Amino acid sequence: MRAIKNLLWIDISILLLSLIVTLLGIDSYGLYEPHEGHFAMVGQEMVWRNDWITPYLNGSPYLNKPPLLYWSIASSISIFGSTEFAARLPVSLAGWLGIVIAWKWTRELWGISASRVCALMLSVTFGWFIFTHQILIDVLLGTLLLSSNYFLWRSLYQNSRINWWGAYVSLALCVLTKGLIGVVFPLLGCLALMIIRQDWQLIKRIKIYQGMLLVLCLILPWFIAVEHNNPGFLHYFIVNEHLDRLLDRRFPPDYEVSKVSAGGYLAITAFWCFPWILFLPSVIKSSWQEWHRGVAKNASLVARQHSDGVFLLAVAATLPVVLFLPLSSRLIYYSVPAIPAYIILCAGWWDKYSRRLSSLSQASRRFISKSSSVRINLYGVIAVVLGISFYSVVSMVSSIVQILPAMLPTPEVTSLISIIGVCLGTGWLALGIGLLRRSALAWIPLSIVLIITYLATIRGFYLYQDLRSSKSLVIQANSCLSIDTLWTFEGSREIGAAGAIGYYLNQNKVGWATKNNAYRTVMILADGGKNRIPPRFPGSPPQYLITKAQLQTYWDSDRPVVFLTDFLRQPDDDSDPLTLNLPQGAIKPYIIRGQRRLYLNRAAQKLAQKKCQ
Repeated sequence: MRAIKNLLWIDISILLLSLIVTLLGIDSYGLYEPHEGHFAMVGQEMVWRNDWITPYLNGSPYLNKPPLLYWSIASSISIFGSTEFAARLPVSLAGWLGIVIAWKWTRELWGISASRVCALMLSVTFGWFIFTHQILIDVLLGTLLLSSNYFLWRSLYQNSRINWWGAYVSLALCVLTKGLIGVVFPLLGCLALMIIRQDWQLIKRIKIYQGMLLVLCLILPWFIAVEHNNPGFLHYFIVNEHLDRLLDRRFPPDYEVSKVSAGGYLAITAFWCFPWILFLPSVIKSSWQEWHRGVAKNASLVARQHSDGVFLLAVAATLPVVLFLPLSSRLIYYSVPAIPAYIILCAGWWDKYSRRLSSLSQASRRFISKSSSVRINLYGVIAVVLGISFYSVVSMVSSIVQILPAMLPTPEVTSLISIIGVCLGTGWLALGIGLLRRSALAWIPLSIVLIITYLATIRGFYLYQDLRSSKSLVIQANSCLSIDTLWTFEGSREIGAAGAIGYYLNQNKVGWATKNNAYRTVMILADGGKNRIPPRFPGSPPQYLITKAQLQTYWDSDRPVVFLTDFLRQPDDDSDPLTLNLPQGAIKPYIIRGQRRLYLNRAAQKLAQKKCQ
C-alpha cells in the first residue's frame, strides 16, 4: 500500500506506456495457426455452449490443457465480442500484469529508479513483446510464476494474510494454467533456498501445508468436475500431457518446427531476452555478489531478505532453461517464463551501475574499476558492431526479400525491413556510444527505438497473416457459399488450424450460431497421413473425424463441399505432397494462399459462380 500511495506521475506514465506497448496492434491481424486458432475457438465455444467445465474444440471435447486461459478468453469474448482483440486481450493483459509485478518487486529490492528501468526494459524485451501478441500459455504462466515467487518471498519475512493468499492463489492459478509444472517451479525455488540457508523453519514461515491445502481446494473442483464429465481425463492429463511429454512420447507428437536442439534452446532463450541479454555476464556477477552478502554470518535482516529475493529471482530465471535443456521435448517458447526474473536482475544491476556513475565526476568514471571498465567497454563495442550490422541489413534488403515467401507484398516488406534495420542500427549505436561514454541513460535510446521497431513488427504480422492464418481465405470463400456448405480439412496435429477455420466460419454469426448450441464445425480427415494424426482423448471418438472414403462420398454428393489442405506440412518430407489427400475430382483450387489450397466440389462451384461471378 505504501508503494501505491507514493506513486509518482512518472511511474503511472511508464506503466501506461507499457500497457500501450502490450496492447499495440493485437486486433490488426488474423489468428495465427495452429496455436491461436485453438485457444480462441475453445474460448468461443465455451461461450456458445455455456459449458465452463469441459473445453470443446470443433464441437468435441479438447482435453489437453487446463482451463484458465480458456476461461479468460471466453470472458473477454463475452464482453467484447468475437474479435481478435477479445481473443488476445487476456494474454496481453497478463503480460502487462507481469510488468507491474516486476516493477513492484524491483522497487522493493532496489528502489524507485530501478523499478522504472525494469518496467521499460521488460516492455521492450523481444520475447515478452512477441508472446503478449500471440495467444499462448507461456506469458500467463510466466506472470503467475513471478507472482508466486514474489508473494512467497514476502511471506518469508512478513506474516501477512495478503502475502500468504497471494502466494498460494497464484500457485493454484499456475496449475490451472499449465498443470503440475506450475507448482513445481516456485516450490523448487523455496526448497533450494532452504537447502542453501540450512533453515528448515522456512517451511513454517510460508505455511506450506496450509497453503497446499488451499491450492487443492482451489484446483480440485474443476479437476473432479471434468473427470466426472469425461472419465479417463486425469489419467490422460497426467500421463500423456506430463510424463509422456517430458519423455517426448506424447501423442500426437509436437510439431518439428517448434522443437529445438539443446544449443538452439539456449540461443532462442537469449533471443527472447534481446536486447538485454547483452549484459548477462554483469547480471550474473552482480546477482552472485548481492546474494553472497546476505548469507554472511553477520548479515542484517534486511540484507538477508534482499539476498533471498535475488536468489529466488535467479532460480526463477534459471529453472525454465536448465530443467528443459536435457529433454528432447523442449519447445522454443518453454523458456519465456524466465524473462521477467532475468529483467528484474538486469534492472537491479543497471541501477547500481548508474548510481556509481552518478556519484563520480566525469573524469573519474573511466577509473570505476578495471574489471567493470573492461566489461562496459566490451558491451559498448558489441553494441556499436551490432548497430553497424543492422545498418548493413538495408543494403541486403533485395537479397532478403528473395528468400521470403513470394506471396508477401515485396514493396512494403522491403520498406519494413529497411525501417527495422535503420531503427535497430540507430538504437544499438546510441547504446554503444552511451556505454563507451559511461552514460547512465545509455539504454533509453535503444528502448525508444525498439518501440518504433515493434510498430513495424505489428505491420509485419499483418502482412504475414495469409501465411499463418486462414482468415482471409475463409472469409473470401464463405461469402460465396451458403451456411449448409460442408467444410472439410486435410487435418493437422492437434487440429488447431481447424479451430481457426471454425472461428472465422462462425464469426459475427451469434444469432444462429448459439441457437440450440449449434454452430458450424469442420470435418477433419482421420487418416490424412503420418504428419497429421489427430489427438485421442478419453471417451468417444470426436464427431468431426471422417475417413477419405467418407470424404469422397460427401464430395460426390449434391451438397456443397469445401476441402482445405494443411499448410503445416513437415519440412523436407517428400512423401507429403499437397495433393496427398485430395478427393477424386478436385483438380483446380478455387483459392490459393501459400500451401493452403481450397477446393470446391461441383455443387459448391455452382453456388460460388451464382453468388460471386
